[in-house]
Amino acid sequence: MIVTVANHKGGVGKTSLAAHLAFRAAERGNKVLAVDFDAQGNLTGTLADRGKALKADGAERLFLADGVPVPMQGVDPNIHVLPATAALNATDRGQLSQAFTAIGHLKTLNKEFSVIVIDTAPAIGLRLTAALAASQRLVIPLQPESYAVDGVASLLAEAVSISEHMNPNLAPAEFVINAINPRAKQHATTAQRLMQQFKVRTPHLRRAIAVADALAAKRPVWRNPSNSAVANEWAVLCDELLDEFGVVDWT
Repeated sequence: MIVTVANHKGGVGKTSLAAHLAFRAAERGNKVLAVDFDAQGNLTGTLADRGKALKADGAERLFLADGVPVPMQGVDPNIHVLPATAALNATDRGQLSQAFTAIGHLKTLNKEFSVIVIDTAPAIGLRLTAALAASQRLVIPLQPESYAVDGVASLLAEAVSISEHMNPNLAPAEFVINAINPRAKQHATTAQRLMQQFKVRTPHLRRAIAVADALAAKRPVWRNPSNSAVANEWAVLCDELLDEFGVVDWT
């Protein structure tokens, strides 16, 4: 199973969701590979040692024809990482043939890792094309603000085009509402509208500093439960998604 987490807009919880899906799949006893396609490297900083990542094969090597890159060990025994590097910024200016190289490498790695989670950069380009063309699932996190849905149409159009022309195994996108304020009328109204338009997973994730605190400690929020309600929401949502994706719980 290869899962891409994507959104053209930054700051919607894309990396937080990718990290928690990786943590949850690993807790289920799966061997997980996290691929960081965002040059900011936030997923790398959460799931791996940044110092060691500087010496490891970076995610940009997926686009090179000189062999499959070797993932580094992550912070969890069941998690390995292909870290982000500054070289990723030049990847989107490459040739389409390089995307096919990356697709082949990801499928080869999927023989070793039962789950691959790809965190993408907030842009359309070669990295997103390769990720979607290799994946069976796409998850799009959204904040329930009217401006937060801007760009989703182009992302969905890209996914539909790739499913029609490159990857018929890519399922329709799943949406996750993140950073919701249950007391805000606009949030509730926007969330309801999103649920009428898209396949939105529940529970909706409320805004909470507990998530950032946990990831800073390189742990999922349910292992650093300063807010038990938030911890439970994230655990339930990740289980819902992984169950839908057919990710086995070996524990």
